[in-house]
Amino acid sequence: MDGLSSYHKRSSGLNPCKNSSFSHSSRVMAPGLNRYPEVKSPLRRQVHAPSRILKSGRDRSTRQGFGNVLGTFLTRNDDMLKRNALDLPLRYRTDREVVDVGDELGDVEMISDDTSREGLGNVAMEVDEVEEKAEMGNGLFSEVVSMKNGSLRVDDCSQANSSSLVVNRPVTDVTSFEAYRKVLQSAENRTSKLKDRGFGDILKERGCALLRSLCSFSFWKQDKEPVEDVQREEFLTLSREEETAVNRAFSANDSNILVAHENSNIEITGKILRCLKPGEWLNDEVINLYLVLLKEREAREPKKFLKCHFFNTFFFTKLFNSGTGYNYSAVRRWTSMKRLSYHLKDCDKIFIPIHMNIHWTLAVINIKDQKFQYLDSFKGREPKILDALARYFVDEVRDKSEVDLDVSRWGQEFVQDLPMQRNGFDCGMFMVKYIDFYSRGLDLRFTQEQMPYFRDRTAKEILQLKAE
Repeated sequence: MDGLSSYHKRSSGLNPCKNSSFSHSSRVMAPGLNRYPEVKSPLRRQVHAPSRILKSGRDRSTRQGFGNVLGTFLTRNDDMLKRNALDLPLRYRTDREVVDVGDELGDVEMISDDTSREGLGNVAMEVDEVEEKAEMGNGLFSEVVSMKNGSLRVDDCSQANSSSLVVNRPVTDVTSFEAYRKVLQSAENRTSKLKDRGFGDILKERGCALLRSLCSFSFWKQDKEPVEDVQREEFLTLSREEETAVNRAFSANDSNILVAHENSNIEITGKILRCLKPGEWLNDEVINLYLVLLKEREAREPKKFLKCHFFNTFFFTKLFNSGTGYNYSAVRRWTSMKRLSYHLKDCDKIFIPIHMNIHWTLAVINIKDQKFQYLDSFKGREPKILDALARYFVDEVRDKSEVDLDVSRWGQEFVQDLPMQRNGFDCGMFMVKYIDFYSRGLDLRFTQEQMPYFRDRTAKEILQLKAE
């Protein structure tokens, strides 16, 4: 004990801070004596993330042993600012994914991703408030650190080297691979929780909401919205009541008048309507009444359909026949302003049904695209028909509008990309649907298999005297 007492006497004479209750010495003390026990704060926040490596290649655990006093102070001041920034929502980037841990800082730990060292020398730390003051004068440099429990420690660094600085925060070393594996597993579980919360779905919903808000402006709207509505009406399914009414009409007496159209003076009897049954040829009355209904449909909704004129099945035989040839005067009064209330040149398309003995075809004066078209469900070609219609249109414009129209640059098209007939009795139904689809501004998108449906639908529309 005498040696120990003499050691204390010698030490007390050298310590300039022996009268201060807050001071402590960095000198080596005897084993088993801990005069000033180290203050340990409770671990409340642990961060799972790779520790930040300095540009010099050293991590935080190696900062204390390098540099002079001023350099160590600046380094620790940088640490203090970074630790305070943990109170803000941060995004920690890993090699594979980015995890937002703004709400989960209290549950994560900070570990090192440097496995080349013997021990994983990263720390889990907790400091509530750090205030550092530097006073440089006469070689005096002091540091005041305020801890959570209110205790203060003052280091006189004027005569001490950098190794004598005391870092007032607890240090816990992660030294086993098992612990490292566990914290990584914990991080993966937390990442799965973030995914379960549906962050990707939320972003997708926000994007869709933004697109909907942009589409609400008028300049995003397309000019052809009516055509989109029409496309849903191409194949309207008949209800049970409508199917029952059509079947009852097909079974009516031959002389029984089912419907009568007042403006066109067309009457449909049971015998006439039965031409719409599968395997039958269409007659003039059914075709002409249906074309009248198409014109009335356009008048009800002019923005939804193209402006068209529908000649009946007798027009072309009056205009042109093999015996007399071309004869405009025979049809001149068919298109008077008093009768139509519009000029043909103001239409988009003019439809002319053509009956060639036992076969129905269609000719179109396509004013919108400046061409004459011929549609045959057997893909036949009749140039004389298009030549006669070109001559007729020039005469019609000159007669009604007193304008000499030049159609020499208009094209003649024998449409080949069209649905074809595969039997010997559906040519009239194909011609009617060519007119229907073209008047909607649509391509010809139907097949032979849909002809039974179109027959029933046409019968329903005739019975209702309304085309849809």
